[in-house]
Amino acid sequence: MNTSFLRFIIGRLLMILGLLMIPSILVGLYYGNPARVIWAFVITIALCELLGLALSYRQPNSDIFYQREGFALVSIIWLLYSFFGALPFYLSQSVGDFIDAFFESVSGFTTTGASVLSSSLHILPEALMFWRSFTLLIGGMGMLVFILYILPNFGARGVYVMRAELPGPVFGKVESRVSSSINILYSIYLVMTLVVMVLLRLGKVPWFEAALLAMGASGTGGFNIYSNSIAHYNSDYVDLVMAIAMFIFGMSFNFFYLFYIGKWRQVLRSEELRWYVAIIALASLIIFLNINGLYQSPFQALKDAFFNVVSVNSTTAYTNVSIANWPVTTDIVLLFLMFTGAMSGSTTSGLKIVRIAIFFKSIRQEIRRVLAPSRVHPIKFDGKRVSHDIQRSIAFYLMTYLAVFCLVLFILSHYTQSFSGAFNAVIATLNNIGYGLDLLGPSEDYAELAPFAKFIMCLTMLMGRLEIYPILLSLTPRVWKKY
Repeated sequence: MNTSFLRFIIGRLLMILGLLMIPSILVGLYYGNPARVIWAFVITIALCELLGLALSYRQPNSDIFYQREGFALVSIIWLLYSFFGALPFYLSQSVGDFIDAFFESVSGFTTTGASVLSSSLHILPEALMFWRSFTLLIGGMGMLVFILYILPNFGARGVYVMRAELPGPVFGKVESRVSSSINILYSIYLVMTLVVMVLLRLGKVPWFEAALLAMGASGTGGFNIYSNSIAHYNSDYVDLVMAIAMFIFGMSFNFFYLFYIGKWRQVLRSEELRWYVAIIALASLIIFLNINGLYQSPFQALKDAFFNVVSVNSTTAYTNVSIANWPVTTDIVLLFLMFTGAMSGSTTSGLKIVRIAIFFKSIRQEIRRVLAPSRVHPIKFDGKRVSHDIQRSIAFYLMTYLAVFCLVLFILSHYTQSFSGAFNAVIATLNNIGYGLDLLGPSEDYAELAPFAKFIMCLTMLMGRLEIYPILLSLTPRVWKKY
């Protein structure tokens, strides 16, 4: 492990975190927030800059950087960013308990959207409202990918960071030119966020709220501005804009890159895209057929079905209607979508559609092998043969995911009122969706849980966002041995 180079990069990244808090100060000054809020950000920025300068003042002995440094860097920075990101909430006295502030910060950076502040959003200063949504924007495509966009000199070593941080089993063709690809991807990301904000403003959503909702949609995190989420606006136009935005941000950003370089035919031939569209369409149809009798207008029923399917599948978890009175069948469909997530290479979390697709194809392969043992039954995805190593890695990831799920479920069962409450809490945090279907609903928060339960859920959110292995590997002593 090249600890000196790791120390140097961490220092620089902490200094950048301080700079990322400046827009929140400007928002606070514009809206005339109390001085304690402004000073909370100033103190946090000063701490980030001083610690960052101390860590990066001395040049590293070597610039060796491999995969294990990438995994370690990802884990450490997400923890540090979450810690320092919590300080403005705590130092401003807007959140009285530091574990609550840490929970809110982790939830933002991991784009989970779970909150301990749902009951007090109406009194939260604008600077902190902006900061909590801005963390969604930063964490959406990965904080370190964001940093690589700012510091392109990191070069080809950024591949190891991207592999450790971006969701899904593969990242695709943009790895070959890391710096230029990240510039393109993040430019597209920011432009799309701006477009969503403008479209929401055309729907008479105030500029500030439009910016917060746009960052929530692009980061697929979905921090609520109001306790009743998108239902507050009571607008079909706003519902459709948000639903389409969440659908688009659930797609792989490789597609936008391919569109940019003129290879749009590869996008249309994508098998994962066909799975994605089919899952969304089928789930929306099933829910529509189940709830249509509850509505006077089929359009409203279809719109609400599509909105909530896309919201859950993209792990954004905005809601435009109370689903408490919907039939149980709809809960089962939404539960399935909570586990699947959207496409690999997107800003979403969950298991990812490509894993689910290959897993089902593996089951079909085993059935065929039993029926005809002497024949070869290869699995293909996107027209390419899926290697045994990829199948093995997906199978082991699913088993690891299940093991972590059961362990966290066992721990949280001691801090919740029922099994369903614990089960939903694990779904909400490990899949970074922010809410479940029972105890912890979309307009509820986690404030009543015990501090230790909140801490466990913070770790679970980090493991879900980083897809488990970076955190597990960082706990392995062998990773930290020097070369």
